[in-house]
Amino acid sequence: MAARVAILGLMIHALLLAAPTANSEPRGFRATLIRREKAINYPRAAQQSYDRLSTLAARVTSTQTPLRSDNEGAYDMEVSIGTPPQNLTAIADTGSDLVWAKCGSCPTCMPKDSPSYYPNKSSTFSKLPCTNRLCVALEEQGQATCGARGTECDYKYSYGLSGDDYTQGYLGNETFTLGGDAVQGIGFGCTNMSNGNYGTGSGLVGLGRGPLSLVSQMGVGAFSYCLIPDPSMASPLLFGSLANLTGSGVQSTRFLQSGTFYNVNLRSITIGNARTPGTGPNGIVFDSGTTLTYLSEPAYTLARIAIVSQTSLPRVADTDGFGPCYQVTGNNTSGTVPTMVLHFDGANMNLPVANYFVEVESGVVCWVVQRSPSLSIIGNIMQANYHIKYDLDKKALSFQPANCSSM
Repeated sequence: MAARVAILGLMIHALLLAAPTANSEPRGFRATLIRREKAINYPRAAQQSYDRLSTLAARVTSTQTPLRSDNEGAYDMEVSIGTPPQNLTAIADTGSDLVWAKCGSCPTCMPKDSPSYYPNKSSTFSKLPCTNRLCVALEEQGQATCGARGTECDYKYSYGLSGDDYTQGYLGNETFTLGGDAVQGIGFGCTNMSNGNYGTGSGLVGLGRGPLSLVSQMGVGAFSYCLIPDPSMASPLLFGSLANLTGSGVQSTRFLQSGTFYNVNLRSITIGNARTPGTGPNGIVFDSGTTLTYLSEPAYTLARIAIVSQTSLPRVADTDGFGPCYQVTGNNTSGTVPTMVLHFDGANMNLPVANYFVEVESGVVCWVVQRSPSLSIIGNIMQANYHIKYDLDKKALSFQPANCSSM
């Protein structure tokens, strides 16, 4: 009898140590975000950010319009797929849901020179049938069809209204490894054809609020990141119990509505000694995949006026769509530009100058907030050096100033 009890105890212990599944109890995972380019090309970032803004705004009224990714200044996530693990990088995107990677040789996939995941080299790969809830979710969006007598869920996920940019393939089930932790049962797109600008990585990891996203499938309830602007350093991406914010300076605000995007209410903006209005009932979206920040009217014009009237630097011509712009010596703006504070419901974000003024060319700094014809977005430049938590369970966003390189 004692031997049986001992054996049972060992079996239970082994089960507790086994790799978690996507639907197991929340625990902590750590991943890494990296930036590929040595320096941001700001004119290109402006164009790509505007393209992304356009498709994001379109998706507010059309669930069939996923986002175009903005790879200039975007952050890639390091992830391993399969058993044994195959190491890849993919754009980390809080503004979309689908997780996908290039599969096989994929001669018609973009970008052509990035590595692929090979399902035939993994012992844990399987195809998802049409009855799977992830396939049903894609079908409801008009993005999936069922072939092979229902044993294969084929998708064509179009980016933008034109449909020229897309990823196409079939849904699979795999083990994803984040840091040193393996998570079983992640549904993802095994792409065998794609077109568009997806940076230099091998796919895209959706971190939105919908059922297809990585964070929703893992069932961890929350994730956080702390973005380091220095491209030579990796930024932490934390899931579950590791995503906690502790210590002083933590502030929180509620999400405005359900859906993929992380909208919060921007009530007003303080610039120096001026208080300007926020962005109205649609709020503002925190988005890791957009580099620049966008404000709708009249928030943009009134904030710009406040910046111009309180900046004591020599004014120069606007540069490549950025403005106002100023001449500086040694990129020193200390005491010469006004402070900028974002006021949300129950929370205030006191921005470092480097989060809203950047050197776009030698000796010239510009305010990198842009005018939006529709939706407002807080891009990743403005989020830098903040630990930002997306709490799906509590439907709230939290943040605190942080030394991201020490996390």
